[in-house]
Amino acid sequence: MKIFDFDIEKGIYRFESNGLYTEPHAHPVVEIVTALQGTFSLECNGQQTDGLVFAIVDANIAHRLVSENASLGMLMLESHNGLLTEYFKAKGLLLDEGCCLKTECAERKLLFEAIHAVAVSADLKTPTDKRVAQCIDDIQTHTSEKDPEVKTLAAKVGLSDSRLSHLFKEHIGISIKKYLVWDKLRRAMYGFLDKEGNFTTVSLQGGFFDQAHFSNAFKSVLGIAPSKAYRNSSSLQS
Repeated sequence: MKIFDFDIEKGIYRFESNGLYTEPHAHPVVEIVTALQGTFSLECNGQQTDGLVFAIVDANIAHRLVSENASLGMLMLESHNGLLTEYFKAKGLLLDEGCCLKTECAERKLLFEAIHAVAVSADLKTPTDKRVAQCIDDIQTHTSEKDPEVKTLAAKVGLSDSRLSHLFKEHIGISIKKYLVWDKLRRAMYGFLDKEGNFTTVSLQGGFFDQAHFSNAFKSVLGIAPSKAYRNSSSLQS
């Protein structure tokens, strides 16, 4: 797997992969997949579709991707304010039960690049609710070894624990607890790519108990073991 973009600030993660096989997983990012060569299969909502050349999987939708003999471009975007959804609609990319699957798409590579360009130029990540946006900012900028508590986050934005939890899930699609896991994963992955460290070091620096804790979280969110994801990918590709 080659990693071309890993921008935590904007929530843009771009990869290329050959021979990918994932287990069922879900993540809080929208995933766009295009076949650079060959085709791939995607299982979504309990149904597998073969012969795909382009697909979009919405955030927090369980899916499984198989591309035994294909080369894939993959783009994961944190999208919390509706701008990406509106762009998809304008391009006729309608999601049915969280997925848009195409077995034919002649302009798929250009479309993939256009979506990436939109993500780079626009702010897709910041939620429309300022209190949720503040909560995310506090999570991402905290420096303590311990995860911030919901009551602390809620107090800073003047809400009760339950109200903030409800608003957060409404706008982000997952609980604050699950988002904290995602935040730690991103930190650990970025640390590995940026510093070319080992899994044990980045696991602990990222806030995980140990390497096994990190590996289990990684697999549940991305569907593959971190060792497979990082093979030949210890640094960002130019």
